[in-house]
Amino acid sequence: MKDLKFKKLLDDQRSAALGKIAPVDDVPVGFMVLATCPLIFWLLDGTVAGFASALLIIGLFGVGLLFLSIGQKAHVAYDAAEVAARPRIPYKLIGSAIVALVVGLLATTKIAVPAIPMVIALSTFILCLISFGLDPMRDKGLNNPVTKLRIINTFLYQDFDDRCEELLLSLARVEDDDLYERTRVAVNTIMGLLGTIDAATPTLQRIAPSVTKLIDKMQFEVATLVEAPNGNVTEFQRRKFVVKIQTLVDTFETRARKSGIGKGRDNFELQTDVLFNRMNRYHAA
Repeated sequence: MKDLKFKKLLDDQRSAALGKIAPVDDVPVGFMVLATCPLIFWLLDGTVAGFASALLIIGLFGVGLLFLSIGQKAHVAYDAAEVAARPRIPYKLIGSAIVALVVGLLATTKIAVPAIPMVIALSTFILCLISFGLDPMRDKGLNNPVTKLRIINTFLYQDFDDRCEELLLSLARVEDDDLYERTRVAVNTIMGLLGTIDAATPTLQRIAPSVTKLIDKMQFEVATLVEAPNGNVTEFQRRKFVVKIQTLVDTFETRARKSGIGKGRDNFELQTDVLFNRMNRYHAA
């Protein structure tokens, strides 16, 4: 049983000692400092130097535990994240070294042979690594093609969403509630279709150029409307804008559905939204 636990501890895939996992969630700094305080009495020999040494040792030990705590929290966050960079500062390694130094210094007060305190300090350092593990030594998730694809697709989707929001903000300057609502419905249809695409597939990247051109054309139409002379939008300009926007969206929706977009897990919600959007559009017309 002990051999099995030891093998798990040093397993190169799930090893705490090699920084693969975080064996504990936190390091109780205050409690461990208080638990170690009785050892400091070894240094209290009634002299000022002894008292100063005791304060220095307890301070060093507290700093070491604080580093272990910071490193452990960073390791837990690293484990929880799908994509994460390795810590820039190896807090747990530094903390383990400081704790080992403290134990070695305490050992020198009772053991005259220098080699023995060094062995004790080295043993303490190894036990700290086994107990708390090493800091993560490499970036996480960036070597996974699916994860990289998901990151790129999420960025693309967010970029399209931000551009659509900017489009609506620009159109709001016209102060025409009907035009704004129609355009908002069109934008919701586009983003609803894009939202059904699985982020772990290359579909969104494949259609990204078409979506970019679509939004570019919509932004151009909005800019033309906003820059109307004296800010007055005629009825003809309104109808022309509505027809162009709706034609662009309908064409995009038709082509997207032919290519299989809109058949994902959110398809029912999308179909409901599109149905109500069309009902509102026809009612307004």
